[in-house]
Amino acid sequence: MTIRSLSRIASAVIVLAAASGCASMPGDSYYDGGYSAGPAYGSGPVYSSGPGYGGAYPVYPAYPAVGGIIGYSNNDRWENMRDDRERQAWRDRQGERDRDRARWDREQRDNAQDRNRDREDRARNDAERNRNDAARQQRDREQTRRQRDERARGNQEGRKPDGSPRTDYDRYNPSNGRWMPRQEDMP
Repeated sequence: MTIRSLSRIASAVIVLAAASGCASMPGDSYYDGGYSAGPAYGSGPVYSSGPGYGGAYPVYPAYPAVGGIIGYSNNDRWENMRDDRERQAWRDRQGERDRDRARWDREQRDNAQDRNRDREDRARNDAERNRNDAARQQRDREQTRRQRDERARGNQEGRKPDGSPRTDYDRYNPSNGRWMPRQEDMP
């Protein structure tokens, strides 16, 4: 469909709606002359439902409110003041709840930060202790290795285990370059 055909259909619908709205149904009391204009707050019916204007539902007059201005009296002022006090008390209680909640949240956040800080301190101390233990173990291994090397060098170079030079040259075997064991070292 093109725009031209849509505009034709729309204009035809508008003309038909205008034509049908102007016609009235036969027997409508509003157009048959049964309408009676009465006072705005009168007790008579606006539409007649037959001869004698006896409607099925009577219309009663609207009387003005007692106390002058409609909807406002002296009691209302006291009630409004009481309502204001209650609203203010509710706001105060709500504010106190909000402050308590904020204080609780702040304490929880601070406690969580303290726990995280303690956890980090423990981890840092553990890491430092592990480094110190590893360094101590490394020093012990190096010292043990040096002592072992000194003992081995002492035996190979003709020295006693304490590192002093050997004086028992008669126990030296030059063919293999070794020292023969002493009698006190033998079983």
